[in-house]
Parts: sequence; structure tokens; C-alpha cells
Amino acid sequence: MAYDTPATPSTPAIPVLDLTEWQAAGPAHRSAVAARLDAVLRGTGLFLLRGHGVPPELTDRLRTEGRGFFGLPRELKERYRVARPYDNGWRGLGALQVGALDGMADASDLHEAFHVGPSHRTGNAAFDALYYPANKWPAERPGLRETMLAYTGHMTRVAHEVMTVLAEVLELPADFFTARCARATWTQNVNWYPSLHSLGHVRPGQMRVGPHTDFGTLSLLDRQPGVGGLEVWNEQDGWFAPPYEPDTLVVNLGDLMHLWTDGRWRALRHRVLAPSEIAPDEELVSLVHFFETDPDAEIVPLPAPVGGGEKLSPVIAGESILEKVGATVTLPG
Repeated sequence: MAYDTPATPSTPAIPVLDLTEWQAAGPAHRSAVAARLDAVLRGTGLFLLRGHGVPPELTDRLRTEGRGFFGLPRELKERYRVARPYDNGWRGLGALQVGALDGMADASDLHEAFHVGPSHRTGNAAFDALYYPANKWPAERPGLRETMLAYTGHMTRVAHEVMTVLAEVLELPADFFTARCARATWTQNVNWYPSLHSLGHVRPGQMRVGPHTDFGTLSLLDRQPGVGGLEVWNEQDGWFAPPYEPDTLVVNLGDLMHLWTDGRWRALRHRVLAPSEIAPDEELVSLVHFFETDPDAEIVPLPAPVGGGEKLSPVIAGESILEKVGATVTLPG
């Protein structure tokens, strides 16, 4: 049901949770798995997830559709450009600088992204426009919409299932987190990391994605391994590449979950390295689901002994997200 990936001198052991086995397990097995997850979430902020039920064919198809979109001429992609920081559509190279919140200046990220979000509507037009921006579906890639909708249906399901597990790890009611996620905001990214050959050069300090923590509750990442790939950080090991296992998702916690647990669990600090001269033709496509909560939910830190005792201040989830997103985006880009 859950085991630790083998540790190497450069790769600490990271638990792998099998959702299918968790759902069938008895109390004793769940307790043992919960202890492992709690330990890694206190120290690093991520684990691997198998048994999630996302069809591999669907994942492959979304990569193909996304890569087809990024291959369109720039003037066509411009039709679908994002118009403000918290928006859906296409972002070109240089439009994001997530390392800005980590103290990095003038180091725009070396990737293009296509974003979509939920279609929730509350009836409050101003609220909906702010938190549920309309999706921009490219007419040139008609298969992208159908594929993306099928994939994000799975991602929101998996996010709810993982949030339920996390509540049980903390010995809280199973719906403690998901009860505040009926109208959750989320963003699904298809990220394209171009090769060094296609970029031509990399400025000092530039990365495919600069060091940062995600802003929401948790993120679900389907990654491709590479020389210029994902690295994560903890105090004990510094920066290291997490283990890669085919057909698993990386689950990492974000700022809202760190606050919600009052510092008990860590928001994962991570980055994606620049393309390397060792592999100048390497290009990667990552699928990232950034899951948040209902945007008007007040996130109140859990008291000790469940919470970590950092005495963090409550926030309104959506306001917190908008503030941080606005600090990382350059328009146009």
C-alpha cells in the first residue's frame, strides 16, 4: 500500500501511496501508512501516488495535444494569451517569474504554459470573473478541449481523494478539507520546457521554473524525467531530484496546506532546472494540477496538537492566491 522508494546518496527515501490499496486497508495498515506520510510531509512536503486511476492513454494524449498547441506559430498562440495574472490561456516564454517570491530577480522562467480552470458559476458575475476566468480553447487544436476536460475530471477526483487521505492522517473527519472544496478553484497546466538548442542560450540564474512553493493546498504532477528536470528541497538534504516511477503522480503540498496545518506540514520548495548542455535536445512536457479550495473559504490554522503551533494568521483562500500570483507574472510575455 505504501512503501519508501530506495534511498541513494542523492535521493532520500520518499513514500509511495497506493490509493486503491489504501481504500481497501484496515485500521492498522492505514495507521502505519499515515505515520510515513506524516513524517515526509513534516520534513519535505511530497510523496508519490499510484493507484490513482488516471488512464495512461489519456495522459499521453494530453501531452500530444499540448505539444501540438505549443508547436503552432506564435501569432496563432497570441489569440489565446492570458490577459491578467489569474487567467486561463497561453503564457509565452518569460511571462512567469515564480522565483521572485524566493528572492530571485530578473530570472524569468524558461517554459511556455497553457492553463485551464473550472467552469463553476455562483451567479455573482464579478466574483466569477475574478476566480473562475473563462477557458480559451484553441480552434487549431480541437482535440485539446475534449482531452483536457477528461483529464481534469480525473485530477479533481484524485485531489479530493488525496485530501480525504490527508484528513485521516491528521485523525480529522474525512471531509474536513473537502467540505471546503465544493467550488474549489484550480488550474491545470500543460508546461512545455523547450530544448537548449531551440532557446539558443540561458542567462545566469535562469531555470525552466525558478525556486518556489505552490500557492494552493496541493499539486498533482505528471512529470517526465530529464537532465533539466524537477528538484526539491528540505533542510536535511538540500536540493535533490525526487525518485521517478512511471505511472505515478507527484503530490506536493502548497502554502495553503502549510498554513492550514499551522506549520505541521511543509509547503514543498521546488524548481525545474535549466536545459543542460549535456542534453541540448531535451524537451519535456509536464502536466500540473494546482488544486486550491473554495475561494471564499477562510483558512484557519489548526490548533495544537494537530496543528504545528506556528501561530499563523487566518486567510481568505482566494485573496491569498491572487496576491501571490500577481507577484510572479509579467505581462506581456
